[in-house]
Amino acid sequence: MVPSRNTIGLVLLGALALGLRVWVVLALQSEHAGPVAYEHGQIAENLLAGRGFSVELLGAEGPTSQQAPFYPVLLAVVYWCFGVGSAAAVFVVQLLQCLAGTALVLAVAWLGWSLLPDRPGIGWVAAVGAAVYPTHIYAVTHLQVALWAALVLTLLLGVVVSPRWRATRGWAILAGSLAGLLLLIEPILALALPICAAAFWISAGRISDGWGTWRDRFSSRPIGRVALMAGVAAAIIAPWTIRNCVVHGRPVFIKSTLGYAFWQGNNEISWGTDKVPKPSVEQLRGDHDGTLAGIDRALWEARHETLYIDDVLLKPTGYRDFAGLSEPERCALLGSRARQFIRENPGRYARLCAQRLRYFLLFDETNPKAANRVYRVATVAWLVLALMGLAVSRDRWPELWPTYAIFAAVALFHTLVIVSARFRIPVEPMTFVWAAAAVAPAFGRMIPRRRVRVIRPGEQARDPFDRKHVLQGPHYDVRVRRRAG
Repeated sequence: MVPSRNTIGLVLLGALALGLRVWVVLALQSEHAGPVAYEHGQIAENLLAGRGFSVELLGAEGPTSQQAPFYPVLLAVVYWCFGVGSAAAVFVVQLLQCLAGTALVLAVAWLGWSLLPDRPGIGWVAAVGAAVYPTHIYAVTHLQVALWAALVLTLLLGVVVSPRWRATRGWAILAGSLAGLLLLIEPILALALPICAAAFWISAGRISDGWGTWRDRFSSRPIGRVALMAGVAAAIIAPWTIRNCVVHGRPVFIKSTLGYAFWQGNNEISWGTDKVPKPSVEQLRGDHDGTLAGIDRALWEARHETLYIDDVLLKPTGYRDFAGLSEPERCALLGSRARQFIRENPGRYARLCAQRLRYFLLFDETNPKAANRVYRVATVAWLVLALMGLAVSRDRWPELWPTYAIFAAVALFHTLVIVSARFRIPVEPMTFVWAAAAVAPAFGRMIPRRRVRVIRPGEQARDPFDRKHVLQGPHYDVRVRRRAG
């Protein structure tokens, strides 16, 4: 059997994405002591040491819900196999992230084809952009969960908008499984789940190749599919939420740190993030030799020239206020302080929100990674192309609306609460489809178009006005049916 051109193209695309990511990992392997796993690594070490899912947070150490369970458990498994924090363990995690990054590229292609099946070139261009996007390539070297969240969110969105299976029972189970996994990776992305459920519900209410009436959408079939999706997701996260309730003595949805994060982004010295830059950071930002290793080394050094809000406002005496409080109670106390700050300083909060929106769309000035020229050029190119694509594809909003809604919901949350450079990564892949809408026409001659099959007289085929019809003359095989009602 001869492989199709699409199959060959996907293999080459995957090889390109994987090759670039592995090359970056190997190029930086001999640099500084290695990526820092932050709280994820501390929890993984405690798991292997028999101390359970615990970490030191806000001056106290004990069972925690500071992080969602997926990434610490992944690190714990790799640490158990290759040594806690060892170079081999870090390398294995980076290789796993290279595979995840490659899968994300292929998922972007599928998402583009699912959203705009009549314009396959957009899916190809979007996937190529994802394969070479510098931020995503560099992300595989860091022990952070954002890349995994991007992969699962993109897969989930591809499932709920895919026209191929139209919300079958098996597709509902798969969507629910991905939704549950997404919550265990990054619970903030629960913001995307109602939108995905709505897209799935609309898909389930369609008739054949056309659209159903509103009565069809409120029938038992589409509602049952959405309920099945929600039930599977709830079943997946149930063990963790039960654990949180037992450990903390109160209901906690995946993570306990929303109030804590809200306070970090909204206090008297905050820049809208969890960090405050030192003056020496600016000098370190430009102090490198231009090579990949030199850039990475400068970013590593600049990271240690950044102060965290906790170090300035809480250490060492500020933790006394938390004596006798559980982790959720400590976070709730900080959340109440943030709300009080906002009530007393509404103008300052408005400026912080505007600053966070700018950071989310462009550069987080408190994060040294965002100072690199390659990162800045890539970000500007992404934003310009995405905005151009939105303008070009504005007539396709009935297909693209889930991507608009998810991006807007996530951007709004981080504008109001707290922002960081990594927070945009999970929602960037869907925006590559927008950007591709602006770029794809330039590559139209290079991408093979889908052939339109001509139906000869006497052949049986679907007709745009009836389910089955014996054609009396040559007609085009029209795939889109007239909207009913």
